[in-house]
Amino acid sequence: MRGYLSIRKGTPLAEMVLGPAGLKGLVVSVSVGIIAGCLAASVKLHLGLPGHKALVWMTPVIVARLLGRCRIGTTTGAFTAAFVSLGIGGNLAGGPLGLPLIGAAGALVDACIGRLEKLRASAVTTIIVVAFSAMLGNLICCLKRLLGPVGIAPHDFFGSAGVLLRPLSYAFFGFVSGLVAAITSQVVRSRKTRSRQK
Repeated sequence: MRGYLSIRKGTPLAEMVLGPAGLKGLVVSVSVGIIAGCLAASVKLHLGLPGHKALVWMTPVIVARLLGRCRIGTTTGAFTAAFVSLGIGGNLAGGPLGLPLIGAAGALVDACIGRLEKLRASAVTTIIVVAFSAMLGNLICCLKRLLGPVGIAPHDFFGSAGVLLRPLSYAFFGFVSGLVAAITSQVVRSRKTRSRQK
């Protein structure tokens, strides 16, 4: 069907999969994923709230995707962070069963960012959409509790118990991670643009 694919004929496979940045963007995402995995395994924020590790791993991975422009950057960075964290004794993905959820979260964010790039969305729209996609991505990671032997149990949260408090906490930290990542990348881009104009 004509016009079905938005990829030009003769476009190299690497560019179709990785985007205009190609291998360079992929290397950036993998490198940031390694650092994020090490941080997630070793840095303890002691917040005592579920889903707060998104601040440590999701934020840098999304920044790398936005600045590196690799179409599969968040997925690659998320998988890399999870594998590195598990490899050095961390529990980012909630164990091997949680790895597909980490990948799904990354793929969701990649799809949203890809759509924003295609539409050439404004900075404000990008910030809002990335924040909400990261929120949904972290909620996907919350599903790992269903894969565990206990299932989703009420979480003690400021002295009160409730089944909805765990997902709300995951949603909050996902939103904050996406918001910080999107704002950071916009600031970096605007500074680069100003320095080129000088």
